[in-house]
Amino acid sequence: MRPLMLTLGATLLIAALALIALDPLLLPAQVQSQELKESLKHWVTATGLDTVVLLFGLAAVLLLAAALGVVFATRTRRRRERQSEEGHIAPETPRTLAMARWIEEGRQLFTLWQERVERLDELQHRLTATALEIDQLRAHVIYLSQEGEAILLERDQLRSVLARIGVLIERASEVRPGAVGGATPEVGP
Repeated sequence: MRPLMLTLGATLLIAALALIALDPLLLPAQVQSQELKESLKHWVTATGLDTVVLLFGLAAVLLLAAALGVVFATRTRRRRERQSEEGHIAPETPRTLAMARWIEEGRQLFTLWQERVERLDELQHRLTATALEIDQLRAHVIYLSQEGEAILLERDQLRSVLARIGVLIERASEVRPGAVGGATPEVGP
């Protein structure tokens, strides 16, 4: 872009100088009508400026425009270079080294925290599953304790029935010898 602007500025400068040099030859060919020629002369004499001075002023303006174009083109090129170099930080100074180190540490911390958050999510899912399993086990323990109480009641009932049977067996064994022992048949001679 810069060479183009320099070429343009040089071309305009050369053109302005050529116009200054060729002014006596070109002015009559350009102005066809006498009225236009008269009005141009009248304007030039009214302002008090000579044609050479006007052309020199025009050349100066064109040169200034070319210089400004070069300045703006250079600024644009530098801005593009900075934007392209932003991704590629070359650690040339201690400040850029420190910034690069901080950026790298920040990336590492971010990665570490991201891993920890993922681990935390995994642990929360496992904790939720464990809590659900604990609730299921509690329900099962309650069911088993109710079953155990029912079995204890049955055991107590069976013990009472066995105790009663034992009492009845004792009574039956006590009653029989007394009823049979009072009179035994005698056998004769």
